[in-house]
Amino acid sequence: MDGAVKTLVELYDKEAVENVLGACIFEPEMVVYICDERDSSMRKETAVDRLFKSRGLRSRARFYYIDTSDPARIHRTLEAVVRDYPGCVFDCTGGKDLVLLAAGVFCREKGLPAYYIDTQRAKFVDLGGCEALKSRFRLPQLTAEDIFSIAGARLVGSGHFAVEELGEELENDARRIWPVVFRDPAAWGKLVGFFQAAGDSGQGLSVDAPHTLRVNRQTTAVYQPQLLHELEDMGVIHGLRITQKRVRFSYKSALMRRCLQNHGVWLELYGYLCARRSGAFGDVRTSVVVDWDNARGDDQATRNEIDILLVQGITPVFISCKMGAPTPLALSEIRLLSEKFGGESTRTVLLTAADVRERERALVQRARDLGVLLIDRPILARGDLEHDFCRALRL
Repeated sequence: MDGAVKTLVELYDKEAVENVLGACIFEPEMVVYICDERDSSMRKETAVDRLFKSRGLRSRARFYYIDTSDPARIHRTLEAVVRDYPGCVFDCTGGKDLVLLAAGVFCREKGLPAYYIDTQRAKFVDLGGCEALKSRFRLPQLTAEDIFSIAGARLVGSGHFAVEELGEELENDARRIWPVVFRDPAAWGKLVGFFQAAGDSGQGLSVDAPHTLRVNRQTTAVYQPQLLHELEDMGVIHGLRITQKRVRFSYKSALMRRCLQNHGVWLELYGYLCARRSGAFGDVRTSVVVDWDNARGDDQATRNEIDILLVQGITPVFISCKMGAPTPLALSEIRLLSEKFGGESTRTVLLTAADVRERERALVQRARDLGVLLIDRPILARGDLEHDFCRALRL
């Protein structure tokens, strides 16, 4: 063959990225999918169609639904595919065991071109007749949209701030504010509580509040004068005036007001900036909201927010950020989301400003058992988070 693929035959696999990898690399006119008839919902079609559109591929898709436990049915279907699409190429990277075995024997008997992609080693293996495709083989650089599309889900927006708000000004503010947050997380938490309690005490961006605000019967919020002066010096609040009984100032913007009233946003922004600065990832996102079932399109769909999502090649890195010590549930949740949307190639990181390794030994072991890279306060203090994120790719 001359290196061009007109029709690609895919054996549909539970590992979602393997179903579209060949199409992303070789961009055939047609992709034929052989699927298990026990799942004949539209999720497969929706996922493939959304991925093709997301990447601007002109490939069309056709789906055959068969009994994948019946060797005779599998053989008849393969015969029909070859008859309908002469010159087709078989991708043997995925597929159920029996279908894969039958397809391998079929290709060998008929002398049909076939290949296998070792995704872990980024290696193309010619199984016969595909030597010319080697020169075209490059693993694609997927985007966040691609990762979710492949899994039948959809990126539907942002949590803390819209993409257009992540500009140079906010990034510069985050670089200045994060060291203050990290220096004394407890004091910062108290200040955030004060910002939240004082949220309704002024008009617009202005705050005029007493030193101490009652949140409820058990809790009061107390201003932190040193931190307020530091924020004024940074220019993120203006006109700070502290009298014997009251505190007055203005936020520099509505976005800054929103961010200063959120306890964990600065850790997310710091991680996001470090990942971008590393240059190791093709796509870097923060605060992304994913809809699990984009095909349904109603208000009942399950949604989750991913604090930071990195993608290098076909490997996504899902990162959960916690200012305090994470719970076992938090570990399990980020691992679940990571596996659901990233499959076997995914990497999972939990980033926390708490000192977990010295105080929460059971949690550290649980992270190891779940395959979650735990980055806690002592590691953050080294100031080399870029290297730590790159380390996640090598897990």
